[in-house]
Amino acid sequence: MSLASASSAPVGKTIAVLLSTMRSGSTLLKALLAQAPDISDLPETDFQRYADPAMRAELEGLSDERILLLKRPGWFNDIGRYPRLPDHPNLRAVALVRDTYAFGLSARKMAFRHVPFLQRSGWGNRFLVERYWRGVNQRLLDLSRQKEVPTLLVRYEDVLADPIGQTAAMFTFLGSAQSEGVETYSPPEGYSWRWGKDDGGAVIKSLKVQPQRPINYTDRKLFAAIKNSEPTLKLRRELGYPDLP
Repeated sequence: MSLASASSAPVGKTIAVLLSTMRSGSTLLKALLAQAPDISDLPETDFQRYADPAMRAELEGLSDERILLLKRPGWFNDIGRYPRLPDHPNLRAVALVRDTYAFGLSARKMAFRHVPFLQRSGWGNRFLVERYWRGVNQRLLDLSRQKEVPTLLVRYEDVLADPIGQTAAMFTFLGSAQSEGVETYSPPEGYSWRWGKDDGGAVIKSLKVQPQRPINYTDRKLFAAIKNSEPTLKLRRELGYPDLP
């Protein structure tokens, strides 16, 4: 479902799940959407535990807002099964994707910071690109194409380029009373951004969407892992990303 075709959410409590790989901007997007007065601002919450319908009452009780926004990226051990969606009649999904190279640089630094040889190895790059990035994002694209759960596919780069327009469309999709988009956000109340739960870096703490940094494809091994994987290139095209140089 595109931003242009997004429709209003059903009346009543809505459960919105924010889906992504790690290092794809989910903390930023959650902070932006939480600026709407009827959307919750919860710390990272594993919505997958609410796949059991018996957990519905507990799920709805997580916050008083009419729209509960739950975000939890897919982890490495989730590749073949993420996302397992909550059982709820008013469920909506925002599938957030980020282009492969910038994602790879960030994810590699986070995941392999204590294992330097994996940062330099071809295997580490191929795992991040072919197994993790492609494995999770292919499932998100497939989810956006089916009709069972209303799903909005959003590119992180588009959020950076036009945060006001993108968030305005997402508010409409989620059924929020908020009509105007936002480009700034407040720090969370009742919890803090920290690594392992949301993002703990300096950029998120600037409280404003920062412009996209220029991308220079200087990391040869990461670039080769993308360029030599036809399934990865195919998925990039399907997600609307331009061809690599």
